[in-house]
This record gives sequence, structure tokens and C-alpha cells, in this order.
Amino acid sequence: MVTRDVAVIGAGPAGLYAAHQLAAAGLDVVVLDSQETIGEDAVCSGVIGEEAFARFGLPVRSVVNRIYCIRAISPAGKMLEFRSPTPVARVVDKAEFNRDLANLACSAGAEMCLGRLVYSVDRSEDGVLLHFRSRQSVDGKVRSRLAVIATGVSGCLNGALGLAKPREFLRAVQVDIPLGKDGAANPTEVYVGRSVAPGAFGWKIPLGRGRVRVGLMCPKEPRPYFNALLQRLAPKLDRAEAQVRQKAIGQMPVGDCVAPRIVAIGEAAGHVKTSTGGGIYFGLLSASMASDVILRAFQTSDFSLQTLGKFERYSQRAFGIELWAGYLARRIAARLSDNLIEEVFDRAKGTNLISTLNGNLKFDWHHKAILASIHGLFGPGKGA
Repeated sequence: MVTRDVAVIGAGPAGLYAAHQLAAAGLDVVVLDSQETIGEDAVCSGVIGEEAFARFGLPVRSVVNRIYCIRAISPAGKMLEFRSPTPVARVVDKAEFNRDLANLACSAGAEMCLGRLVYSVDRSEDGVLLHFRSRQSVDGKVRSRLAVIATGVSGCLNGALGLAKPREFLRAVQVDIPLGKDGAANPTEVYVGRSVAPGAFGWKIPLGRGRVRVGLMCPKEPRPYFNALLQRLAPKLDRAEAQVRQKAIGQMPVGDCVAPRIVAIGEAAGHVKTSTGGGIYFGLLSASMASDVILRAFQTSDFSLQTLGKFERYSQRAFGIELWAGYLARRIAARLSDNLIEEVFDRAKGTNLISTLNGNLKFDWHHKAILASIHGLFGPGKGA
């Protein structure tokens, strides 16, 4: 059996970007995924900040819209709005986005092995052995010197390998629907409140051509809240024609994302924005940092926990405070009653909070904006 350099398990953005980086550096890389076609199981808001496109050189073919304005809406309909003269984010067709990343990985020399569900990973002193099963129930094996776990939030391999698991889960539901004249130039709207989306929020994202993406997430069963939001936004929608999708979103990793000859990245490592549940940006950043550590490990043929553990330290320095700040802020917000949320909206308007945040308000980095918001709303001199 041929031994590959790296086996990447999972063909989402993090796994595909890592495969591209590692193959481009000259390693022999194979990507395994249970899906028969890249992007067939993609469930995501598809919102990616402008910084990610510039930082990672992402393909733009899948972009369907650009976001200039984000509007927060309280349970009673009060609004707070952030508007930018330049785009703050882009909305992509997630399936096409994944396929474009797969093409980049293949052009760098990575091999795609689809329709193969990896169900166990055995480690030895000289490598790892991946056991997979095809959709035709045919078993097979792949041997590599190192494995990258990029299986998303499923965590089926994490438990067996002793890797990180989420502290808790959010449950998200989403659908793309026609909505008349609600075009690409309209604001992206975020709906908050205990009666609307307890513990998180709902959203409406314009896709252009009269279509929008409506979704909602919360720690408990989201369907009743999602149905109420959908009824509010599109009361005449024929529900039979709406293809509703759902997924779990892990929050706050507990445990390590590395083991000897094993590295978990992206959602599989819990590298997900805890404020919004967005996984693409931190997934790409996670893949980039992991690739740097893996390439150094290959230079010295040292795949020990000590060497690969540098990725753990790098990721903590890069966005550890982001994970904790977003997680705690969301947990605190979840305890606010709808009446208190209305008061927060009033105070934010009275203090002109959005304009005073200045450079602290960044699409992908939230901890400074969270701290500045707390100070702006409740700091000294802000009243009772």
C-alpha cells in the first residue's frame, strides 16, 4: 500500500484550503469525503468577510451579492444600522465556493477521493491508517504519514482520537426563498430577542434577483422560532416549495486539537466564531496555521505532540480571545428579556453607539466591538 504524505478527512473549506496549501508546497495529499460531489451537503449562510477574500486569495466566481449594510432588529421592530461605503462581506453560493476551493487543491496536485466515509483512524509510530467505507458498502484503507481531521461538527472521529469537542451546540435552520423586490442592495437583517431566537438570532440575507436567505439558530429546537420568522417575513410563501436545511454548530472547543500525527482544523477543532456561528473565516485561518506547522513537521520528520502542538498555541493566540468574548457575550445576551433588549436598543440609539465604535467594528473580529459596546452602553456616566 502506497503511503501518502497527508490524508485530509473532509472536503469543506478548511480541509480543501489545507489540501491546497500542503499540495502547493510539494506534499503528496489526498482528500477523502463521504459526499459524492463537492458541495452537496453545504449548509451555510454563505457570508464571508472582505478580509478573508484579500487574506486568502479566495476565488470570487461563487459570489452572488455584496453586503454594505447590516441592520439589527429588536422584537418590537426597533432598528440599529451599520452602513459602509465599501463592502464589508460577500455572500456566496456555498456549494460553488467549495467546488472552487477543490479545484484550487486539485490544481496544486491534491487528489480527491469522494464517496468515502472515513470511520476510524489507527495510529502507529510510522504513520496513520484510515479505514473508509464507500456508499456501495465497499471497505478500503489509506495510509499516510499524517492525517488532518476537517470533518466539521460531526465529531465522529474526535472522540475516538481524544480530540476537542464542542462545549455546546447551536442548531441552525435555513432556506432560500423568493421575496419579491427584496434585492441585492437591501440590508442584511439580524433579528434578536428571547421570543425571536433565544440564545442567538435570526437573519435575512439578500441574494439578488428577488431572492433572500432566511435562517435562525438557537441552542434549543429552532423550528418553531424559524417558522414564526418565516411567517413574519414571507407570509404568502408556499412552504411545500421551500427546501429547508439544518445543521449543528459547535461552540467553544474543550480539549486539544492535535495528537501525534493528527491535526484537527476548522469546525472539527471548534474554530468557529462564537458570536455568529460563522465557520468559514476561522476555518481558513485554522487551515493556514495548521499547514505552516505541518510543513515544518515534514522538514524534520517530527510528527510528535510537541511539534504539532505549536498549532494549538498559534490558534489560541490568533483567536482564542475572540472565541471566549463571543461565547460569553452571547450567553449574557441570552439572559436578557425582550423588554431589556428594547432598552438596550434605545440606549444604543441615545448614545449613538454604532458611530462611536469606529475602528472596533470589524466583520470577522468581534471582541473589541463587544468590549467597546459594553463600555458605551453601561460604562461610567452612561446612566442607570
